[in-house]
Amino acid sequence: MSNASNLPDEHATPEEAVEVVENVHQPVQVELRRSVRYGRIIVGAVVLGIVVGAVVSMFFPVPEGANYELGQVAGLMAVVGGAIGLVVGALLSLLLGAVAGRKRGAALAVQTDVR
Repeated sequence: MSNASNLPDEHATPEEAVEVVENVHQPVQVELRRSVRYGRIIVGAVVLGIVVGAVVSMFFPVPEGANYELGQVAGLMAVVGGAIGLVVGALLSLLLGAVAGRKRGAALAVQTDVR
């Protein structure tokens, strides 16, 4: 396929080379629906769960002669807290999405067609 037909003619005058662009504006009635940002809520809950899990593990002492260290316990509890935060954040975002989805509205938008 050749794009030769789309290129301006080399011998054309400047008035002939310029295409006429027409903007058509039409008002359109649209329906607005509120929504939540699911990803932000879930990621926030995961980070909060990781921090809470790691901090809570610091309050429990490691027994003398144990086969693990405090850092290992904190890491495990951070993973468990992150998993719990993921589930809680997903449920919370679904609940908030259902509540926010009830609120609807109407607006007038301007649709622009360039021809």
